[in-house]
Formats: sequence, structure tokens, C-alpha cells
Amino acid sequence: MPAYDPDTRPRLRNLEPIQVDAQGRRAVGLRDPLQLTDHMVCLQPEALHVLAMLDGTHSLRDIQTELSRMTGSIVFMEDIEALVGTLDEAYLLHGDRFKEAYESKVARYRKQPRRPCSHAGMSYSADPEALRKELTDFFVQQNGPGLPEYGSDDRRPVGLIAPHIDVRAGGNCFAKAYQSLGSGQSSDVYVIFGTGHAGVEGVFTATNLDFETPLGVVETDRDFVRELGSLLGRDPAAEEILHAAEHVIEFQLIFLQYILSGRHKFTVVPVLCSLSHHMFQQNGPHKEQKRHFDEFCNAVKEVCGRNSRTVCFIASADLDHIGPRYGDSFVPHRGTVKDALEKDRRMLGCLERLDLSGFVQQIAGENDSRRICGFSPITAMFNCMDAREGRLLGLDFAQVDNNNSFVSFTSMIFH
Repeated sequence: MPAYDPDTRPRLRNLEPIQVDAQGRRAVGLRDPLQLTDHMVCLQPEALHVLAMLDGTHSLRDIQTELSRMTGSIVFMEDIEALVGTLDEAYLLHGDRFKEAYESKVARYRKQPRRPCSHAGMSYSADPEALRKELTDFFVQQNGPGLPEYGSDDRRPVGLIAPHIDVRAGGNCFAKAYQSLGSGQSSDVYVIFGTGHAGVEGVFTATNLDFETPLGVVETDRDFVRELGSLLGRDPAAEEILHAAEHVIEFQLIFLQYILSGRHKFTVVPVLCSLSHHMFQQNGPHKEQKRHFDEFCNAVKEVCGRNSRTVCFIASADLDHIGPRYGDSFVPHRGTVKDALEKDRRMLGCLERLDLSGFVQQIAGENDSRRICGFSPITAMFNCMDAREGRLLGLDFAQVDNNNSFVSFTSMIFH
């Protein structure tokens, strides 16, 4: 393990901490959204104090001093160096090792002819016929919305909110979204905003690769992406490697293929986004991010305005993330779920009324305590689409672990 200068200021990457069981003891696993290594680093919960200080502003000496103060005993520098070395070895810290591994993965990703499936065989069937049956069942099963009545509604939807939870957990809610979409008039281009769970430093990132699923290849509208770049004066797909393992676009594509393949030719513009309600505070510390947000949304609207083809926006979005799995100290119960869904309904009522400001204010007023991970794509979609009415189609939740942690999600249609 290399020795570190005590004045080194390590900075942890944007990672997903998850609770794991390591040899019978509770531990924290650090999941790397970029999957630069197959190895997951697992740490004892006490190490979270160190991770919180790996922000690029605290030196190893600062960390040693603070930990000694907190624990009331001497913390040895070599123990801190060992932890930092473990993180660096796994590419979890910003620095030369991470940069080299990242650039290598980006180069390999961009050489591919298309973006392969990342969740086929895990979240949905990898066999085309089995997948079609699986999707059909979501529509026709008890309490399902039924298959789309293709073209029965002479209106063309301009926006859709659909879940991005595991397809099998949210199948009914997915089906409600796509039953309504399929019953309306089809669009030529679907701009899909999805939550960038790994974080997107530039707020938005598109991709130029087509997407492959068991149902075939979905064409990415590279002309649209190219026009975006021309208007922005920068590469709108600069962080497209984030698409490699992210599921939020992929899940929408299998439903689009299911309802449109053989009926209407379409292309997609896949966009991952990452923003916070803090961006909308006047004179807040996120002015630069807000500027990027406004520039991107304005560019999308301008490309749409120049285009003779019809465009529909899709927000791939989940809502609440509540329970120990997501950092809460309590175990949710039936009342917790009821209260969360009631708050969701009030929040979604703002969207039905096309009141984006009310939606943002409700989340900001709670300081996003329910962790609305669909905030980014929903807000982006609302800043791009031209809707006159919205309608709630479904609201549901799924338990995700044995501690009653749960995720809520919705489907909505906009005309």
C-alpha cells in the first residue's frame, strides 16, 4: 500500500452506498455505478465518518484530527491511509487511477456498434417471445389496463411519466403509462429523460449509440443530438459512458418497442440528467448548474421547433425511497406507506395542474426527505414540453427489502 502525504485531500466519487451482510455483520457496500471493477468495497459502518470527509477539502491530517476528537482516542494515520488505499485501488477516488480506468472504459464504449442490454435476464426476460408474453401479461392481468386501443384517441401525447423501478415490480404501472400512450397518436421522436443515478457532472448527457434490446435495435436520433451540440457549443454526449449500465432508458425502450414496432417508425433521444431542487433557489450556490439546465432545455426546445417530425417527451422516474436501505433510521410500516402515498398524490396534483413550481416547492419544503429520484427527469420534461393538461394514471409502491424499505412510482400522461 503506498504511503500518502498527510496533506493529501482525497475526493470520493459519486457512489451508491448499500447495506450488505459481510460474514454475519452489517456492513456498507460501495456500489460503483460505472462498474469500473467487479469488486465491491465493503466497510464497517464506522468508516462512514471517514467517507463523509473525503470531499476534496479535508486532508488526511484533518481527518485524523477529527476522528481522534470524535472517538476520544488516537487514530493512527496508517489506518486512514489503508482505507484510502483500498478506495483508490478500486477506482473509487478521483485521481490518476480513476481517470485512466474511466478513459479506457469510455473508449471501449464508444467503439461499440450499439449499447447492449444491461438488465435483460435480470429485470425482464432476455428471450424475445418470453419478453413479449411478460409485457402482455402486465396489460391483460387482473387490474391491468388492457392492451392499447391503438389510435383510438385522436390526440397526440406530448409527455409521459413512467416508472424506472424493476420492470417486474412496477409492471402494472408501466402498462398504465404505455396503454395510454399507445391509444393516442404516435410521435416520430421520443426524447427520454432518465435519472442519472451515478450523477451527471454536466447536468445532462445524451448518447450517440443505438440501443439493443431482446426486441431489436432502437435507433438513437443522432441528427437531433448533433443539432443539440451545435446550439450548445459543446458535446451533449460528453458523459455518455453513464448510459452503459444505467437502466432507466432501457426499461422505457422495451415498452416503446412493444407498442410501436411494426406500427410506427420512431427514433429516440436518450438523456440522463442529475439536478437538485437547490438549483431553483434564487441567488443559491448552484447558479452554474442552473445555467447548464436552462441552456440544455432551451436547446432541446429549439431543435424540436426546427424539426418537422413530431416529438413526445418521456420522464423515466420513480418517486419516494424510504426505509433503512436508503438511510432512514426507522423501519417503515403500513402507516408510513399510506402517509407517503398521500404526499405523492398532493405532489402529483401539482403536475396534473401543470404547476411545476408547486411540485418543486413541495420537494424543497421537505428538503427532499423522501428522496424523489424522479425529480430530475420530471423537471426537465416540464421545461421542454408544451402541455395543456395532465392526468394521473397510476400510483403504486414496491417493497424492496426485508426491512420494509419501499419505493413509490407513478404513471401520468400529458396532452
